[in-house]
Amino acid sequence: MKKKYFIRAIVIILVLVSTAVFFVNRNTKKVINTPLVSTTEKVDFEIKAGQTLNDVIDGLDGRGLIKDKKIVMEYIGKNDLGSEVVPGKYSISNFVSLDNLVYYMNNGILDNEPVKVTIPEGYDVEGIAGVLESKGIISKSAFLKSCREYKLPSYIKNVKNRKYALEGYLFPDTYEFYKGSSGKVIIEDMTSRFKDIIDDISKKTGKTITNDELDKYITMASIVEKEAMAQAERGKVASVFYNRLKINMKLESCATVLYALGYHKDVLTYDDLKVNSPYNTYLVAGLPAGPIANPGRACIEAAIAPDKTNYLYFVSKNDGTHFFTNDYNEFLKEKAVTQGF
Repeated sequence: MKKKYFIRAIVIILVLVSTAVFFVNRNTKKVINTPLVSTTEKVDFEIKAGQTLNDVIDGLDGRGLIKDKKIVMEYIGKNDLGSEVVPGKYSISNFVSLDNLVYYMNNGILDNEPVKVTIPEGYDVEGIAGVLESKGIISKSAFLKSCREYKLPSYIKNVKNRKYALEGYLFPDTYEFYKGSSGKVIIEDMTSRFKDIIDDISKKTGKTITNDELDKYITMASIVEKEAMAQAERGKVASVFYNRLKINMKLESCATVLYALGYHKDVLTYDDLKVNSPYNTYLVAGLPAGPIANPGRACIEAAIAPDKTNYLYFVSKNDGTHFFTNDYNEFLKEKAVTQGF
């Protein structure tokens, strides 16, 4: 009889222990999945210079924003989560997991709601940096620094006289970035999109594109992007420049002069055309030192497969389209009509 009661007692204890463990594990999992507690959708806090992850957790706990500090600290310790945090003002969803919360603080992601950013076709590296800064993603100076320091993939040439080695390879598109994202992460996303586009073009055309060919295509595509506004004219504009290259005629693209100057002007002077730069195609023969902008897919395709023409000249009609010809005198006549000289 005593044995029977003893066994029953053991069973009851095991059930109680199992139940306790179940609730403890469930509570632990709940805290790990959503460590923050708040009546608002987002938790705002600031990390100051010199603070550690422990300091931040203490601060949040002191404000009553941590469900269970003990579980949080034990989990961080056991899983070797990064302890260094980036200073800044954070605004994080109260539904964030503990792993992600620590990751955001480790990497300086100030807001875990991604921001949609559209990079227009034809923007250069500095223009892209300005857009990113205006959206609160990263400062212009920090992004430009990342561009200079980024370890280039094999298909991007590292040429000393280029302003930015990444120029032309940051594909213009719509992205989603976190505020506080590193330049490296942004560059990786944009160059990855670029590579996907090139691979798709190569697949659809059946053309194998070597790294040397790619560099020339992107340089040409960037000039076409800045010179041609109308979709139907991109192939024609590309043909003009290729035809000039064939006969060793200078490209004389005003867009390359503007890139050499480093700032926009509505009207270039003759002195501007003399600017000493490896990008100035009024002075240098052949292609400029490198791409002058980041072209979209249509211009890349135009550079790879231009229209077949005998055109050597084109002049703006001041309506977004151009007049094309292979006759210099005809070019001058049309220029006098449309541009007054």
